[in-house]
Amino acid sequence: MRLVHAAHPGRDLWLGYCLNLRAPESLAELQADIAEVVLPVRDALCGAAPRAFGVGLYLPAALARALARDPAGTAALRAFLHAERLVPFTFNAFPYGGFQRDGVKREVFRPTWADQERLDYTLDVAAVAAALAPEVGDGHVSISTHPGAFGAWLTDRSLLRRCAEGLGRALAGLAELEARGGPRCVLALEAEPRASAGTSRALAEYLVFAREVAARVLRTEHGRSDDVARAVVARHLGTCLDACHAAVEFEAPDDALRLATFDGPLGKLQVSNALALPRPAERPDAVAALLALDEPRYLHQTTGKLGAELLRVEDLDELRRALEGAESQRWLAAEEWRCHFHVPIDREALDGGLATTRATADSLLALAAAEPERWGTPALHVEVETYTWSVLPGGAVRGAALAAGVERELRHALTRLGVAGWHAPGDSAEKNRAPGGDPR
Repeated sequence: MRLVHAAHPGRDLWLGYCLNLRAPESLAELQADIAEVVLPVRDALCGAAPRAFGVGLYLPAALARALARDPAGTAALRAFLHAERLVPFTFNAFPYGGFQRDGVKREVFRPTWADQERLDYTLDVAAVAAALAPEVGDGHVSISTHPGAFGAWLTDRSLLRRCAEGLGRALAGLAELEARGGPRCVLALEAEPRASAGTSRALAEYLVFAREVAARVLRTEHGRSDDVARAVVARHLGTCLDACHAAVEFEAPDDALRLATFDGPLGKLQVSNALALPRPAERPDAVAALLALDEPRYLHQTTGKLGAELLRVEDLDELRRALEGAESQRWLAAEEWRCHFHVPIDREALDGGLATTRATADSLLALAAAEPERWGTPALHVEVETYTWSVLPGGAVRGAALAAGVERELRHALTRLGVAGWHAPGDSAEKNRAPGGDPR
């Protein structure tokens, strides 16, 4: 949904849901997923109002490549989206493929940004985005991606340099796309625990280096002047701030936002929840409930706060081993554990005594919504990202139950944004609220 604010004329806020909760392999599957999940939510939130409804598209590499090379297929998708009043303002180009299958784990970081396949995939997504999203006007299209590689794969700075070179080549492609009449695409790098940039600070530091390397690539490989190269980098390279990831690393919301907007645009804010377990030594049942969430699909990086020190493991099976070994006392002495397990943003707690980091997500959303001058773009892209419905306790959620869950999450985000003064064009703050306080 597109939202506006009386105190911020000329600024837009787009809200949507990331569709990486599915991994479509064909155009027909993508349209079926949208029909099953998005359209019921659009109807519930917009009713008969002829409003544009934002969506965050996820195109696995094979589908992105097929669409980028099939103008007729892309035109059909564009016509479908237009007919359904759907605006794909943001794209997720992080998982290359197989994202909803067992065994993703570290492999979600392959290809790295040093690999040609990552560059090709990202530019395929950008080409499709340009064909699908003319409605953004003077705004931008955001494309989120990982920061380079998985952290354990780094043996020296050469991989980081090669990743930055790959980013430079991607920025050249995005600039050429815009020069041919396409939208401004912002490639938004996402800090993720245990990645090559695992915190907002690490990502901000890496981007200082990456921007210099990318500008050099634009000069030496694409013949751009230094001024033009730096302008391309400033226009097309930004950050994706994920509230779950910031919470797992115990980042203060204002610090995370400051670092994400340090020197470049905030391409996207992903509103997402992590799991939290305060006082683990006092709550053995909650510890058992967390360990029971270990599953074979995704990484569940877990961090413990022990005074000023942060304890870190890569996944829940490693946490189990730590609790059975010499590190047990230190982990149990921690004030709180936080686990990278995306859970619905409307939930403050889960069964088994587990809490969530909803307060961090709510605070980040409020801070970003209150300060448009920090965005670095005319519009703020807000994307709810709970891709774990298939592995949440209670079994896979599909159909009407999944659509209802997505609706609850978007209503929660709309409520928070309504408090901050953001509402659909033509609605007053009061009209934008349904009985019980939820926005329509």
